[in-house]
Amino acid sequence: MEYTIPVKVYEKLEEKLGKEMASILTEALEESIRSALEDSKDKLKVTISEELKKELATKYDLKLTEAELKKEIDLVRKEMKIMEIRIIAILVIVMILLNQNALEFLARLLGIVK
Repeated sequence: MEYTIPVKVYEKLEEKLGKEMASILTEALEESIRSALEDSKDKLKVTISEELKKELATKYDLKLTEAELKKEIDLVRKEMKIMEIRIIAILVIVMILLNQNALEFLARLLGIVK
């Protein structure tokens, strides 16, 4: 980032110190200001970077969350399979109990009635 001393300031320095001394002083001031601005800019970048790291999720955070979600999905799938089996069993029992022919067929299969 380029920085220069305002012309009016240079003119005042030249009046008081002379052309050579004013030139040396303004160069030193300009370099000092440039350096301070660069340092300030670098510190600001570091600060912003650190703040973003605190607020944003990292790839590792996302992997952990993904693993937790996969476990939860697997658990829900298992529970759904169990519920499906229960519903089918209940439907079969209800069909057998309400259907006289099915009840008779089941009795023959089990050998209760010949």
